[in-house]
Amino acid sequence: ADRTERGAVENRHPTVKPTDLMRYLCRLVTPPGGVVLDPFAGSGTTLSVATGHGHDATGIDLDERNRDLAYQRIGPLMWEEV
Repeated sequence: ADRTERGAVENRHPTVKPTDLMRYLCRLVTPPGGVVLDPFAGSGTTLSVATGHGHDATGIDLDERNRDLAYQRIGPLMWEEV
């Protein structure tokens, strides 16, 4: 992903995906109104795209830095820590 797709937050996550690609993949495999599960949420690109296009989304990541980065990028859309 280029600099503009990494968001306003300083995003140094090594595998930020292009939003167009993730939008395409979410629509390809998720029915309208479906739920997107991202078990390696990283910086939150998939979660951001999914929730921005009418899907519910759940993301999981073990690294607190990734969680914090995703939170900064997408805000408390439907945030819950467990």
